[in-house]
Amino acid sequence: MASSRLNKGLLICVLLAMLPGCGSKAQDQSSESETSTQTDSAGKSSSVAATGIDPATYAGRFQIKLTKEAPLRDIPVPFTVYGGLEESSSTRLRLRAFIDLRGLQEKAPQILTGPLEESCKRQIYLEVRDVTAIDETVKVEGSARAQFTRCNRREEPGIRYFGTTVDAVAVARAEVKGQCLTFSIESVDLSPRGFIGAVSNLFGLTNRINEAVLEKGGEFLAKHPVCPPLPEEFSVLDPIYESGGTREIAPGGMGAAVVGSADVSAETIVKVLGGLKELGVLEFAQ
Repeated sequence: MASSRLNKGLLICVLLAMLPGCGSKAQDQSSESETSTQTDSAGKSSSVAATGIDPATYAGRFQIKLTKEAPLRDIPVPFTVYGGLEESSSTRLRLRAFIDLRGLQEKAPQILTGPLEESCKRQIYLEVRDVTAIDETVKVEGSARAQFTRCNRREEPGIRYFGTTVDAVAVARAEVKGQCLTFSIESVDLSPRGFIGAVSNLFGLTNRINEAVLEKGGEFLAKHPVCPPLPEEFSVLDPIYESGGTREIAPGGMGAAVVGSADVSAETIVKVLGGLKELGVLEFAQ
């Protein structure tokens, strides 16, 4: 038992050392990530709470803060991860994390706006105007411009026979899959504009647009999950995310809570120490 506690204590110190602020090479990365820890009178560490984020969502004996940028559809998106660590078993640490996704929320219109479908029969262009978190869901507001055409002999768009623009409100939610958050569309509400919109309703074209948004939008989100950014050195910890999803950072801010665990066996600690040696954070006697 004393050995397992020593392993955990050593690994936690190692985790904190792996973050910027310890060693010359780590300090070079300070522009990409940061960590903040404090210790209370009971000997437990706590971090300064971020605006609007409940500290209980990432509570633990030790807490860390990590800020990094990660590309999503070739667009750099800033993420901040608040993590809490505590004992789970003799070989694993319990992880509680809250991910501030307000940077993603701000970039979402730029990331999501674009062609949704470009077949010879139907071309749909999606324009996203606003993204708002509501409790455990995300509301996406925008419009969809659809054009219906006949296919020519080369299976390309030919003669256009109808076009319309509809206002769209979609509700999405994220869940943990593997080591990422995968978003899915729960519902779409379309409001056709004017007389042409009424005609599209009459001929069932609005339903076809709705089906396309659900299908093609769902495919896009499934191909672009949000994976919490962690230093490469954390990979040997074999983190397993067990549950989590989107959460509102009041008012209307987008975030996500994740619960999981990480490997803290003696073999893992040796691998972490080896990685720290390569980083120049630790020195070993010859």
